[in-house]
Amino acid sequence: MTEKRMYNCPCCGNPTYPVPPKDDIGFICDICWWENDTFIQSDDEPSDQNHGMTLNQAKDNYKKHGISAPHLLKYWAENGMKP
Repeated sequence: MTEKRMYNCPCCGNPTYPVPPKDDIGFICDICWWENDTFIQSDDEPSDQNHGMTLNQAKDNYKKHGISAPHLLKYWAENGMKP
């Protein structure tokens, strides 16, 4: 049985993406909840998929809160998850 290769999330760095992030639009990491955005050209460009947040902001949020956007923590709690 061949193990499926996973690719690192551009936000949290965990291997959660089924294809390289540059090839996948709209995949949401199940660890940090960053929605992949192939249209942004830099880590400081606002992402439409992530309500205008930049990837650098999401990375900082992940380091501080365990999730790309702290306002999503309430949804984690509703689903029995925690950072």
